[in-house]
Amino acid sequence: MQEGERFRIRDLDSKNGTFVNGQRLKSETYLLQGGDKVEFAEGQVVLRFQERGTTLTMPSGAATMGEADIMVDSRSRDVWIRADKLDPPLSRKEFDVLDLLFQKRGQACSKDEIAAIGWPERNGGAVGDQEIEQSIRRLRLRVEPDPSNPKYIVTVRGYGYKLN
Repeated sequence: MQEGERFRIRDLDSKNGTFVNGQRLKSETYLLQGGDKVEFAEGQVVLRFQERGTTLTMPSGAATMGEADIMVDSRSRDVWIRADKLDPPLSRKEFDVLDLLFQKRGQACSKDEIAAIGWPERNGGAVGDQEIEQSIRRLRLRVEPDPSNPKYIVTVRGYGYKLN
C-alpha cells in the first residue's frame, strides 16, 4: 500500500508467507526501503524494491546464482554483487574469467580453461599458475565479502576454481 511517497507491504495470511530480507512478515506492515528483497511463494518469486525516482538496470537474459548474490551479463559486460552494480567495472581479463566461472557455476574450471579465456592472446597456453592466481586474487578482492575467506570463488585444489 502507498503512503504518500512511501510503500508498505504486509502478508494477508497467505499459505506460503511473504518475506522481506529473509524475515517472514506476520500481520504487521513493513515500510519498504530501496534494495529490500521481497519473496513470495516460498522464494519462487523474488523482487528487489527500488525507491521511486531511481532506475534499476537489470541484466537482460542473465542467469542468476543462488539468491542473486552474483549476476553476470555477458552482453553488457556488467556484474552485480548482491544487487549492486560493480563500479568501476572489471578489467577485460577479470570479466572474462568471472564470466567463465559464472557460465559454469557449480562446476570446476581448470586452470587451462581459465588461461584460454583470460589470456586469449597467448597461443599454446603459456600462462603461469601465478598469473592465474593473481587474477583470481584480484577478482576476490572485488566480489567477496571477505576475500581472505572466499565463499563465491573457491579453489579446487590441484585443478582450478569454481563459482559457488
